[in-house]
Amino acid sequence: RVFKKSAPNNKLTLYLSSRDLVISDNKIDLLQGVILVEPDYLQDRKVYGQVTLTFRYGREDEEVMGLKFCNEAVMCLAQLYPPHERAAPQTTTPLQEALIKRLGPNAHPFTMEVTPLAPPSVQLVPAKEYSGAPIGTSYDVRAYAAERADEKTHRRSTVRMGIRVVQRCVPRVPVTPGSPARSIEQLVGPPPHAAVDKPFLLSDGRVELEASLDKAMYSHGEPILVNTAVHNNSGKTVRRIKVFVVQHVDVCMFSNGKFKNVVALVTSRDECPLGPGSSLSRTYTLYPTKGTTKNWIALEDSFSRAGASLASTVTSASNSPEDRNVFAIYVSYYVKVKLLVGAMGGELALKLPFTLMH
Repeated sequence: RVFKKSAPNNKLTLYLSSRDLVISDNKIDLLQGVILVEPDYLQDRKVYGQVTLTFRYGREDEEVMGLKFCNEAVMCLAQLYPPHERAAPQTTTPLQEALIKRLGPNAHPFTMEVTPLAPPSVQLVPAKEYSGAPIGTSYDVRAYAAERADEKTHRRSTVRMGIRVVQRCVPRVPVTPGSPARSIEQLVGPPPHAAVDKPFLLSDGRVELEASLDKAMYSHGEPILVNTAVHNNSGKTVRRIKVFVVQHVDVCMFSNGKFKNVVALVTSRDECPLGPGSSLSRTYTLYPTKGTTKNWIALEDSFSRAGASLASTVTSASNSPEDRNVFAIYVSYYVKVKLLVGAMGGELALKLPFTLMH
């Protein structure tokens, strides 16, 4: 499959083999493609290409009096044709060679490299209805003809194509010949497991809660199985059990840019109330999906306005504040199991973090 986009004046045409750049192990895929140039168009000019990060942090319909809720940063700038005299020679891919053979002598291969520190593409959707420019982190590649790289570009002579930066949570582990391949479960670790208990001030005994997931990483659309065990060794009564999935969004540019949304919920009264001395073991099934929310929700950056799924897990390389990217939107997920205890017993809850990815 080849992605094609032409400038409005049809003088430049951009061909890309992929619109997704995958980050894994502090490495990022190369952006490789072919640029087709009209032979009489350049006239001693050069063709430059740049990858631009657009970070929109506010609604477009609220921009007034020249105020812009949008920042842009050039993540990569390269001379596509003719190749720069100091540029290292690049090997062409079979797809590039096939395109050059088909398009003729005016087609030229190029390779661009984006920094692996580029934040992944994430789209934020407000709780209120919105149809303006996408909010969040998005990328596009631009190609234009100019005498200098910093020359002001014109819209009619510039070709722009949207791309995405995707973070892969599973490290690419090299496989030694003859050794068995390691499964995803072996790479990401054991399934999450937690246990808590709650004593009471004026009552003997405790309420014990234990929960676990069937694995640590899930694909989009895959059911999440939550195994729970409740032991009521107190004189209180457990009236209700709630199991839900929470999406936590952290917009690094703002100190108060943290949002939580429930993306799956099961409220159970089966076998409740759970009286003193009783126990309950049960498995709940949850399907995280986008629904009606009170806060902004993070979705995958999509090339179409419809059908965007929940954003994949986006993590920082380390927990150090110095390593947090100011343009990044970090997304995490966890399952929360909550018991509602009657007679002023309060609540008992625990969290089980997991990874959501393609």
